[in-house]
Amino acid sequence: MRAGPRATGLRQIGFTLIELLVVMVLIGVIAGLATLALGDGADRELRQEAQRLAGVLNLAHDELLITGGADRALGLRREGYSMLDLMLLDDATREWQALQDPQLGPHYFNEGVVELEYEADGTRQSLPFNESWKPHVRLSNTGEMTPGLITLRVPGKELVQYISIGLEGSVEVTNERP
Repeated sequence: MRAGPRATGLRQIGFTLIELLVVMVLIGVIAGLATLALGDGADRELRQEAQRLAGVLNLAHDELLITGGADRALGLRREGYSMLDLMLLDDATREWQALQDPQLGPHYFNEGVVELEYEADGTRQSLPFNESWKPHVRLSNTGEMTPGLITLRVPGKELVQYISIGLEGSVEVTNERP
């Protein structure tokens, strides 16, 4: 009678097909989860910029309600935005100037990543590029804001975020056009 490999003390070296398949499935699941967690960098930056802009509007709105200060405005350009104060230069001259503040002051997007568009009363308004700041959304110390729709988009892609501004001071970020 012949003895099998187990009887003679020989062992099998290597992995079985089942073991290899289980390891490959685990690697695939982990790689898929990592990809979902990281996501598209442009999409993530667009959402962060939309949330930041909405936060700036809410902060300025709340500050005006609490302090009862002078009216402010949000100035928009295609490459960025800033809260503006109306400055008296002399008895006859007034000018909107950007606040020099870490939260409310000028904020510029990374070039080619995010661009702004603005609509008021259903009409799209052209935004300047690298010009002086002009007021688009005015905020009053009574809580009212100029109603409008700010669109943030990634040039060349279908990635869009909308910020809807209500007359009563509501600010809402959505990924669908309201």
